[in-house]
Amino acid sequence: MKKTAYASLLILALSVIFVPLFLVDVHATSGCITTCQLKADTSVPAADGTVYVELDNNTGLVYPLPHTFSFANNSQHTLTVLNTTLSSSSGARYVWNEWTHSSLQWTPTIMMRTPIMLFNYTGSSDGGPYTAKFDKQFQYTLTFKDAAGQPLAPNPTSVVLSSSGSTMTTSSYSGQWLSATSWTVTSATWEGYQGALLAPVPFDLTSASTSVAVAVSAYSASVKVVDKLNNAIQGASVTVTFANTTSRMFTTNSQGLVQLGDIPVGPYSAHVLYQGQDQGTWSEDASVASVSTVTLNVGGTTSVPVVSALVLLTIFGVALFLILLAVKVRRPSPPPKI
Repeated sequence: MKKTAYASLLILALSVIFVPLFLVDVHATSGCITTCQLKADTSVPAADGTVYVELDNNTGLVYPLPHTFSFANNSQHTLTVLNTTLSSSSGARYVWNEWTHSSLQWTPTIMMRTPIMLFNYTGSSDGGPYTAKFDKQFQYTLTFKDAAGQPLAPNPTSVVLSSSGSTMTTSSYSGQWLSATSWTVTSATWEGYQGALLAPVPFDLTSASTSVAVAVSAYSASVKVVDKLNNAIQGASVTVTFANTTSRMFTTNSQGLVQLGDIPVGPYSAHVLYQGQDQGTWSEDASVASVSTVTLNVGGTTSVPVVSALVLLTIFGVALFLILLAVKVRRPSPPPKI
């Protein structure tokens, strides 16, 4: 019994002696016995701008990054980013994102609370610096054209932009900022029709702002209404239904034409009413022919002048008079009387 008690006391004594020595040894190997160091860095290159941080909410303690701070052992501090947006001479813009450290990512607040300073945070061997991370951005401008390469009006109501791991929908096309990477216009909504692109359009923002032209599946279209002799029909009512199922009504002009402008995709139908009669519906495709001719089953004779009944009667009377006169002139004279 006495031996067991002595052994327990011995283990307790050794623990009291060696555990503190172990802790001191760990601190000693980190180089952080009385003063600890923490390096604060930034993802913004020095050539593009300077990021400033404020220490412990003290306006008198402002430092440009990168900077290595010396803190007392077992103390804790805050670092606050003062300028969250920077513009560089290269045309790039840097926008605040988050504080990062090694594999840890901090919430996107401009203030970072340091860990309790028991270790150094300066190099890769001791966890590395804390970095104020900014997103680098450049401007983009999108212009739009139809399938024939002519300027498109109106612009799409929205487009979808995609990059690796990121997708966004926007309706702003000029002077907008995006992360400095490769992007692609993957979809567009125009005149109510989704996916109205001829093909995806890539553009590069990795090193500079850019402007890119986007071709939309839009085709210039017009309808001409004629009779069987190809004479233009004015005043015909034409109801056009587009591929997006929307409809618009037009009236033919003196040349028998209605101008539809640019229409989505290409296929459409034209329903014609003329002189109160339903003339039928025609299927057309502007991607095949920009002008579609609709022939109505009307007309069919050449136009002749309209002669009034009075003129006809007069002509008939004169002709009859001349006939009677000729008959009288040709009648033989009677034989002489004896």
